[in-house]
Amino acid sequence: MGGHGKKEHFEFSSETGVEVNTRILRELYGWKGHLLDGGNENPDIPLHKEYFTPSNIVSLLEKYHVDKHVDVLSIDTDYDDFWTTREILTTRVLINEYNVNFGQSWSVSTVPKPVGEEEKTHWNGDCYFGVSAPALIHLMQAFGYTPVFSNDVNLMFVQLNQALDLGMMIPSIDRFPGPSERVRHAGCSGRTWKEIDPETVKSKAAEETLSHTAFAASFSDIVLHEKTYKASKRGDRDWRNFYQLE
Repeated sequence: MGGHGKKEHFEFSSETGVEVNTRILRELYGWKGHLLDGGNENPDIPLHKEYFTPSNIVSLLEKYHVDKHVDVLSIDTDYDDFWTTREILTTRVLINEYNVNFGQSWSVSTVPKPVGEEEKTHWNGDCYFGVSAPALIHLMQAFGYTPVFSNDVNLMFVQLNQALDLGMMIPSIDRFPGPSERVRHAGCSGRTWKEIDPETVKSKAAEETLSHTAFAASFSDIVLHEKTYKASKRGDRDWRNFYQLE
């Protein structure tokens, strides 16, 4: 993506710092940066123990003197990915976890955690977490990014104008990120999501004075149920369909 730039990365939800997206940059290419995690720290990496939310993520970047245009930003909150990502989109390359259980269906996000009580709400290991690929793509497009890669866990985005200037091949987003919904987590029927309307994202996402809670209030609530189907071939993954009750 136009070379290594300043060789600066920032990644959060890093656990111990072993299984992270930016490790190869740090260890093999001499990049510098910071990792955040709510339960771990290691000054040698450096990994900082910080609890991050959509409300405090900007101040945390400022605390660690992260360049406003950091080269690589990697986001995995296990819950508030959509709302947190919207607060800090100024990177060259973004890597963001998405909810693979949805595949290309449904443009939805979790309802944001109540402000001031974020630590009371946690991901339970089921399929209620994060943001679906279509919703995340809508958000990124509002800030001038396009998806270029998916590894069945993360989506990778780059700035569209820069990619075109470099002559990169841009994949179609019509069927991105690829296969249908896969079962990767326990069921989450009956949970309430925010239905992410692309026109609302386009008109409001970049409003700097709009808080993430006010932004969230712009979207309708939707209750989804899901049904799991067993794979027909041995070795294939089961798949899942989300639906609304009539």
